[in-house]
Amino acid sequence: MTKTPRHQALLMHLLLISAAVFAASCSSQKDNDPTANSAIQRDCESCPLMIPVNSGEFQMGTAVADRLIDPRTGGPATNDEPQHTVRIEAFSIGIYEVSVREFAAFITATEHATATKCMDFSKPGGFTISTERSWQNTGFIQGGDEPVGCISFYDAQAYTEWLSYITGKNYRLPTEAEWEYAARAGNTGPYFWGNTEDNACDYANVRSTGADTISKRQVEADKAGFPCDDGFVHTSPAGSFMANAFGVYDMQGNNWEWVTDCSHKNYVGAPNDGSAWTEENCQFGVIRGGSFLNLVQRSSVTVRAGRPRSGAASNMGFRVVKGTTASELVAAVAWKDETNDASGKGGQLFNENCAACHQERDEFEGLYGKDSETLFTAIKFGGNNVMSMPAFDQQLSDADIRVLVNYVRSQNGW
Repeated sequence: MTKTPRHQALLMHLLLISAAVFAASCSSQKDNDPTANSAIQRDCESCPLMIPVNSGEFQMGTAVADRLIDPRTGGPATNDEPQHTVRIEAFSIGIYEVSVREFAAFITATEHATATKCMDFSKPGGFTISTERSWQNTGFIQGGDEPVGCISFYDAQAYTEWLSYITGKNYRLPTEAEWEYAARAGNTGPYFWGNTEDNACDYANVRSTGADTISKRQVEADKAGFPCDDGFVHTSPAGSFMANAFGVYDMQGNNWEWVTDCSHKNYVGAPNDGSAWTEENCQFGVIRGGSFLNLVQRSSVTVRAGRPRSGAASNMGFRVVKGTTASELVAAVAWKDETNDASGKGGQLFNENCAACHQERDEFEGLYGKDSETLFTAIKFGGNNVMSMPAFDQQLSDADIRVLVNYVRSQNGW
């Protein structure tokens, strides 16, 4: 068939549309892929993805005129007042909540004993404290990319100490001020996406039809209905919803997140420099952000709840932050004896894998150097012919190799 000018114009129009659709698709995929951002870094194979947050100033808490109505009580929440100015220094934050897979790497490396009881909400009209529930069995099926639950404050803190130890970086839980600053991402409303609840399900995994009941008051609150359906009754995989302006996901909904601070009834006397508000023998901590079990009003950037630090619940997890200066380095002494002692994890890994290639201190140091990164490379990818060290990159995880590195350095006084 002869192509007329009209046919040629139509063909060109279709080609242009196809190109535009393809470009938009690529752009959308790139925008939804956090690893496309060169600022995002990971300090080890099993470490969380981290993104830097610049220093700044913001209004923490809620002004009296802007208080949200607590759907459980029908009255306004008052524990997020008075609103006050806080100055935040730069830090890095996990773009996702710590996942089941990431937490499992920690447990494998340290054999840390987690909380023995966990709040289970599957009982109709209420909850139970169950010894059968744990981070491995929250009462619903979870994938490795979903946020870990049934985590106590002490479990979360232990994880950050381990990360600090294996990376030499200052990992920790965020302060309450840092958490809210990162959650708001420059927004002044109750939600990082604005002031309305109608489009919450584009941004957060909050309470939906079919969700377990937290309490009898929750049953009554559910009768008012839900503004939208986010598609998840329980936790959702990381990155299922849109990120905030800082490039951080799930700051609202999915799982409550532990912060460093002790629980206080309001902000009277709170620090204004972004530091944690702690006290000696603190038994009650703070969780932020709401969860998949909470209505959107209970998952705002200002809602805060006090919980026993030793407690755990299937909708309670955490994310990590990292300091930016060397002076902030955490010693992480909790892992020193267990990991560096010859009878601990490090000694066991050494005896099982490296004993045959052990050298005298001076010889070993001369071959490979004594700094962490040089030793890590030698163990992971194999030594030279003199030492005949095999490559362990296929046999051991990066986390285990870090344990080996720390053990060798400790045993040799490096």
